[in-house]
Amino acid sequence: MKTRGNLVTERAGVNFARSVVEGAGSLFKEISLQHDFGHDATIIPVVDGHVRPREIALQVKSGASYVSPGQCHLPATAAHVFFWAKHDLQTLGIIYDPAEAMAYWIDLQAAARDALARDPKAGTTFVFAKALWNRFDPVQFQTILLPTLFGEAPTVPLEVVCAWVWSDDLETHDLGVRVMRARHYAAAGAWSCLIDVFLERPTEQLTIAVAIALAKLLGHDDLGYYSGEVPADVRTLAVSRLLAFGAPEIAKLLALLDDADFGRPSLGYSLMPLWGMSARSIAILNAIVEDQTLAEIVRSRAACLLAGYRKDPEWWDFWRRDTGKWGL
Repeated sequence: MKTRGNLVTERAGVNFARSVVEGAGSLFKEISLQHDFGHDATIIPVVDGHVRPREIALQVKSGASYVSPGQCHLPATAAHVFFWAKHDLQTLGIIYDPAEAMAYWIDLQAAARDALARDPKAGTTFVFAKALWNRFDPVQFQTILLPTLFGEAPTVPLEVVCAWVWSDDLETHDLGVRVMRARHYAAAGAWSCLIDVFLERPTEQLTIAVAIALAKLLGHDDLGYYSGEVPADVRTLAVSRLLAFGAPEIAKLLALLDDADFGRPSLGYSLMPLWGMSARSIAILNAIVEDQTLAEIVRSRAACLLAGYRKDPEWWDFWRRDTGKWGL
């Protein structure tokens, strides 16, 4: 009697997922084949010895056909897409690569909802990177995956997060910036890493998360750090680097925006400390408007900011960070 040809490979993926979950101290509940309609198992998280009132579903795929260099491929019929998108349980997709003896995860429910919105009648293949942050192993299960599922920032050391920030994979870069500003904002090395990556990389290798982090450092009633959260010496040193920004740096920040809306509560308004941080800001914006080598959309955004300044120059003084009013 012969087994199904792919049974051993399938079991390798499920067994690997079980070893990761149980190795991290959480509970793994496998779903029998007769009840497998899109979920292979569920996880009940255990954090610091306490069972959390949450259950997460897993769809596990295993084998060489689901991987390529640097990527994972999870095929789905239209029925599967609908099932995962509409299910009560959050679903993770797990791809196990036998050659690496490693697995990688994707938020399959979020991906399925996006696919369903694009075309409710079509199947698809979800393709995602083998990144620095989405390995499915016991350490990252505890430090990255579980905090992410609970809406918290991953508990990852600064040097690891800095490597994420410098990653060529844009999703990894974006996650690194967001974790940096959530977990490591009190460290001088965090701001050195963020400012260096902003200065050294072209716009297409950055995300708006970098601009948000720099605006938080400068201080903003809506999104800035509270007084004392960032040590004074750390903040002073990092802010001094921002105050040295000229037209090239501000133009790069403007290029990261999606639109030219600078009214409250837009993202452009949230970044006002960057647009008006010094006595040089208006001259910098004028230089951007007049620079014919810059993209028209960037020049247009600078012109919108200048129009706001001409309408209410006193209001612009509020955003100055070179006067000592904010204790910087």
